[in-house]
Amino acid sequence: MPVPFWKTESFGTIISYLISQLPATIGYPLADLIAHFAANDVMSPGHRAMRVNQWVVHGGKITPRKLRQVVRQAYYNQARAIYDFYHYLDRPNDVRRMVTMTPKFKAMMHEAMQEKQGTLLLMPHLTGFNLGGVLLPLLGFKILTLSYPNPTVGYRMQNKFRIDHGLEVEPMSVSSWQHARERLQRGGTVLTGVDRPQENQMYGPVFFGKPSALPVAYTQLALHTGARVFVVGFHTYHDRTCVLDVSDQVHMEKHPDPHEEKRLNAEKVLLEVEKFIRKDPTQWVMFFPVWPGADADLPARFRLK
Repeated sequence: MPVPFWKTESFGTIISYLISQLPATIGYPLADLIAHFAANDVMSPGHRAMRVNQWVVHGGKITPRKLRQVVRQAYYNQARAIYDFYHYLDRPNDVRRMVTMTPKFKAMMHEAMQEKQGTLLLMPHLTGFNLGGVLLPLLGFKILTLSYPNPTVGYRMQNKFRIDHGLEVEPMSVSSWQHARERLQRGGTVLTGVDRPQENQMYGPVFFGKPSALPVAYTQLALHTGARVFVVGFHTYHDRTCVLDVSDQVHMEKHPDPHEEKRLNAEKVLLEVEKFIRKDPTQWVMFFPVWPGADADLPARFRLK
């Protein structure tokens, strides 16, 4: 059955952009209204995935009522984050005011900008990543961002906005992967997400205690180029300000078994990702099922019929 246009990502992107042109006193309530409708569409694939993902992140130690509250808050956080992204794109002074960096992130950035060694930045989809990403080109930090392959119309619109405002974004492909490799070999910086699941993923790196469908190919990009590896995290506060943080360097290790090499190195990265998500799971906005079969483990009292 075809999805109604008003439920599509493209429609959501258009509406979000239009709302973002309004002042915050009007824009935030409208963003909340969109979040309200999305959070109540409990049978949608995105809602189902979010519910299971949050149940796993909480280790199953959460009541059905609390899980509903967490999922609902995640939708509200996402809607407001999207408003912030579009609203402040053309307001660089506001971006500098709203987004700060930890001393550790500043140190990593300054080292990366010297381009003496490639730097691979890996990130989860936390609500601050859009606004945080707007700041970096304002500071002269040049980053090649590898985005999800075969983007939908909505994603393409978002990427165009990013590119128009100084961000370098390429959907993952053979050619963009080669560009990333060359960039790292020249001492540049590459950024990509690590928490969106892939179909037919055979490595199953453990994430929050369960085998996941998350990607592992970035580990080979790091090993083949000798790049430094860091996990980037974001945290958004109640006043909508955001802080950029970074993990300690994650050291990739060789292994005689290529399969184990990818899995074990990915798990080292994912341990750092877990730390950032645990700070506030409602800021982790992943609407795709990360753990294959986890929905079958969901107790009956959590299921929505």
